Amino acid sequence: MIRFDPFRELEELQERLVRTLGAPQQGPRVYAPLVDVMEDGEGLHLLVYLPGVDPEKVEVVAEEGVLSVKAERPFEKKEGVAYHRLEGPYGTFARSFNIPATYDLSRVQARFRHGVLHLLVPRAEETKPKKIQVQVE
Repeated sequence: MIRFDPFRELEELQERLVRTLGAPQQGPRVYAPLVDVMEDGEGLHLLVYLPGVDPEKVEVVAEEGVLSVKAERPFEKKEGVAYHRLEGPYGTFARSFNIPATYDLSRVQARFRHGVLHLLVPRAEETKPKKIQVQVE
């Protein structure tokens, strides 16, 4: 089941515009990396695409129902090279996700392989229904 979010389409449009036109040049450039989100019996899986990013420059933070991913891919300008076109994503990357309470953010697992950050947010331990004894007086 997918929860309806009226602002999701607006947010996706904004991200596409930033990716296409670039972020305003008022400081360090910030990009929103592409992400696949899937769910199965194990939990919520997020695949964050970070090509060319050093795994040591990736930061994952889980707090107060939000899972955030930040990374950096600096542009290293070389002396004596004429750059004609640069289309690769450089700068700071950031994405945040609101995670429902049905998942346990304290047990997030992260692994980085071939430029893709794999995050697993396991399901929260299900509470078993308790049978209440009715007392007769």
